[in-house]
Amino acid sequence: MIKINPSSNAIEFHRKKASKYFEDLVSKGYILRDKKQKNICKTFLIFLTKYKDELINAMPNRLLEIHQEFENKNFSKHQLTLIKSFFLKTCYDNFPNKEFLNHLKIDTCVYCNRNYTLYFGGNNARAELDHWYPKEKFPILAMSFYNLIPSCHSCNHIKGNGDVLIRQLLKEPKANQNEIKDWWKNALDNLNHPYLECSKFKFSYSYISINNFGVELKKTNNIKTENTLEFNKTKEIYSANSNKELKDLLDLRYKYSENYIDVLINKTFKGIMSKEEIYRMIFGIEIKEEDYHKRPFSKFKHDIIEELKNIK
Repeated sequence: MIKINPSSNAIEFHRKKASKYFEDLVSKGYILRDKKQKNICKTFLIFLTKYKDELINAMPNRLLEIHQEFENKNFSKHQLTLIKSFFLKTCYDNFPNKEFLNHLKIDTCVYCNRNYTLYFGGNNARAELDHWYPKEKFPILAMSFYNLIPSCHSCNHIKGNGDVLIRQLLKEPKANQNEIKDWWKNALDNLNHPYLECSKFKFSYSYISINNFGVELKKTNNIKTENTLEFNKTKEIYSANSNKELKDLLDLRYKYSENYIDVLINKTFKGIMSKEEIYRMIFGIEIKEEDYHKRPFSKFKHDIIEELKNIK
């Protein structure tokens, strides 16, 4: 998982858009639902007026505290439906994801670094954002900056099955919705959050022959990182979709004399181009950790290449 270091432009762009939605609700006191005007109760309007700035830009731990205060209000089922509709339908469904990602300058999925965040849906390129705290369970956080994670369609789909993943982590296949929600309330202790930290680990591989190999993850001895890798299904998705990339690198190392990868990097192009340019031209990746997000497979290929270079 890649750490996100947001720009001030992205933060300001998001603040202006989210503020407009919240201010419109406070000033009007109602939302349009099913083409009809539906009044929001005054208790929630007071709550939103008090917390709207923090709901926009508070850090994840504070967002969780605000959500707990929201739950303590004990809104009726009808009001909860309207409030959820406001955040998910009125706000998030109309949020310009693509523009936001342009300001954020994150080009690939933060979770897997295998795919770009843009994909074609219908006739248009669409930008994918995941909600770290799931928007169905934490609807008032649907527009919170530090809850919006640049994702690819595949990883967002995996996160959409979060209940299954949490039951696996809990080792409780029959855990109910209350138990799952309680798990999310402690999730910052269990998982790496991409705005707060990255998952420090290394890709590796198992090799028996040129046609018999597989993707591996080196053990980290960090339970939080191990949970994150398991939750994001990192090994599974790389094992399922990355054999061609791995095979290309293994071919370079084992089919040619000496260590051909090392020759390419440290002899053939040395002095002609920078190290970053060499990796970009030959392998199509970035090698600085802060730039991994710019090109798919950067971390994966960089980790494997460094391991192959050390083989005598």
